[in-house]
Amino acid sequence: MHHLTRLIEFEASHRYWNPEFSEADNHRTFGKCVSPSGHGHNYVLRVTLSGKVDERTGMVINITELDRILKEVSAEFDHKFINLDHPAFATRIPTTENLAAYMRDAVEEKLASQNHPHRLFRVTLYEEPTLYADVFSGEGRNMASLTKTFGFSAAHRLHSSTLSEEENKAVFGKCNNLHGHGHNYELEVTVHGEIDPRTGMIFDLGQLMHVVDEEIIARFDHKHLNEDTAEFRSLNPTGENIVKVIWDLLNPKLSGHLTRIGLWETPKNFFEYYGH
Repeated sequence: MHHLTRLIEFEASHRYWNPEFSEADNHRTFGKCVSPSGHGHNYVLRVTLSGKVDERTGMVINITELDRILKEVSAEFDHKFINLDHPAFATRIPTTENLAAYMRDAVEEKLASQNHPHRLFRVTLYEEPTLYADVFSGEGRNMASLTKTFGFSAAHRLHSSTLSEEENKAVFGKCNNLHGHGHNYELEVTVHGEIDPRTGMIFDLGQLMHVVDEEIIARFDHKHLNEDTAEFRSLNPTGENIVKVIWDLLNPKLSGHLTRIGLWETPKNFFEYYGH
């Protein structure tokens, strides 16, 4: 089975507001997103199809046909105030999760109406480069994942107490430098769950940001991991160990919603941990 991903960009504005909430509850739940005039984003919609390769064309689907579908779906939102200009969101809060779910359904409907043999696999919607939602075909109409990216700067030294000095130098090379070295880490935190119809979210984004800031950023930012943190006092701070430690710190605070930790150490080094 092959997978093909195509993307399209569009610009739109929106507002988060639940008329059943009090003004105080709306502000507490949605923060700055409650502004009556709205705010906006440069959205990026990525659609992944799965299917067999057509022996005649060598393609899963003609890109021109897929582009037409994506343009039709994104045109419903492009240069619009979503709450006021799209009937599906007159009462449905246009969160990243809700928008991605709507677009998944719209793409699936267009594929089905034209008897395409291809199956929609995933829709990813970027609200901004550091925030995106994933929805999958067949997972459940109200299930979604949300990924938020955070940054912290830290130093570390790769050194294992179970290895000799010579072995450490041979295994870790320059990263075994006695005084350490550092990175601008980019941390990806993914939560998964059912979209709450009252908020349009699977998890309170403000709470997620608070938990990560309190448990990870405050703990590791502008620190030497080996010297300044209890977690790595005796644990070698490799990328593999860092993502596991971050998982263990966040998982108890995220009510079972945490599904993935991703960590960019450099543009060439990326680590992930899924908790199993």
